[in-house]
Amino acid sequence: MEEWLNHPYTHSTDACNLGGSPDVPRNGEINQQFGVYKSVCCDAEIVIREGATFPDCPNHRSLSSIWNPLDFDVIEITEIRKKSKSEPAA
Repeated sequence: MEEWLNHPYTHSTDACNLGGSPDVPRNGEINQQFGVYKSVCCDAEIVIREGATFPDCPNHRSLSSIWNPLDFDVIEITEIRKKSKSEPAA
């Protein structure tokens, strides 16, 4: 059996027992602020925009996923916009 299955964070549903606060984001919840987050179960990292739904951990889809925010620096911002009209395929 894998080590992470015995980790207390993977089975608890009470955020206070996780060493965190009750407002720790979990899969299915709406993100309130753009950021980089790391899963508690296996340290998988995601970048998620404000208003997006937190996903399941990519490595442990059948478990409840808890996401801790990470500190990060924005070095350069590039704005990507959708074209007003699509170009036909070749």
